[in-house]
Amino acid sequence: MTVLRDKPEHSRPPAGRKRGHARALLMAMLLLPGLGAQAGTAGDGAVLEVVDPFIELHTAPGRGYPVFHVIEQGEQVELLKRKTNWYKVRAASGEEGWTKATQLGRTLEPTGIPADLPEVGHGEYLTSSWRVGFTTGQFEKSTSFSLTLGFRPLTWAGAEIEAGKIYNQSVTSDYYSANLILEPFHRWDLTPYAVAGVSRFSFDARQKVLLSELGDADAVHFGGGASYYIGRNFLIRAEYRVYSVDSNSDSTGLSEWKIGLNTFF
Repeated sequence: MTVLRDKPEHSRPPAGRKRGHARALLMAMLLLPGLGAQAGTAGDGAVLEVVDPFIELHTAPGRGYPVFHVIEQGEQVELLKRKTNWYKVRAASGEEGWTKATQLGRTLEPTGIPADLPEVGHGEYLTSSWRVGFTTGQFEKSTSFSLTLGFRPLTWAGAEIEAGKIYNQSVTSDYYSANLILEPFHRWDLTPYAVAGVSRFSFDARQKVLLSELGDADAVHFGGGASYYIGRNFLIRAEYRVYSVDSNSDSTGLSEWKIGLNTFF
């Protein structure tokens, strides 16, 4: 038979000590959330106070979109989401719109401390759909320039249109391309990619240097490259391509390397 015995008095915490522990635990539960909010930086869902005379709300993230509401000094705004250098905010009166991060950078937290807004990072590049860029390089022995506009429906794949010019003392050409870009390792800051597409060339027939028959020609191309995120909204991009150019039933292999700067939004 088991005999139950009272525990010795020294093993029981005094009633006063119990109440002290309970009060300390309750105070910790009440204070920790506030301390965490003060220690953290302003992010999604943060409430800030406008310090400038006013901030403007646009209908979408871009200067070209109209301003439909103004939040005045001393009013509070709630951060809802971020897209590169733009924030979607909600005014105390309920209006929701987009404002530049530079304006929010001069707002205050409820504690009176200037808001520490996060910088644009590689994560914003992964969630951005549009990209424009400028490249320069060598097409065979000719200098090339191009402008690109890309749309990426998936983080690892996108489409791009390109318009460029090739020239030297012997030959000039306008060309247009449509490219498919695959970025299987898109989360790396240095992102390798593969490119494939079709091109249309319009060669100037001053001298027959690149092709035996100059004029309009179609081509398919394949290649690869790498882009490197350098900060804010910018990427450096380097690429090498091989073209198979068809002109008057002839096929000629040509190559190009290029490097350029891209910005995303």
